[in-house]
Amino acid sequence: MRKNQQGASVLAVLVWVAVGISVITLGIKLIPIYIDDFAVKSSLEGLNREADLARLSNPEILSRLDKHFMVNNVRNFDKNSIKITRENTKMRIDIIYEQRTNIINNIDAVVSFNHHLEANNQ
Repeated sequence: MRKNQQGASVLAVLVWVAVGISVITLGIKLIPIYIDDFAVKSSLEGLNREADLARLSNPEILSRLDKHFMVNNVRNFDKNSIKITRENTKMRIDIIYEQRTNIINNIDAVVSFNHHLEANNQ
């Protein structure tokens, strides 16, 4: 004797709906953070394409980075996370920062980013 097929139970459907809503909520909260990070990375790469980068002073470099951030629409970026170090003929720009976003009530997501650029003074 053949048994009739049965669909998913109400509990199983509710679990899948809850999982789907959770994934969508995470995507809505986290995707803008990664888009901003992509813009920060492309701003740093754009700065690398400029001539005589290592010869510029630190305020000039920060000013040019700020212009790149405005063009790329980077919002809520802490300029104190940019560190410029110089050794002999090498210059290194480190951008190390983290973004925090509220997911639900007291649940937060923290995403850390780390970008580096090295330029020679030649």
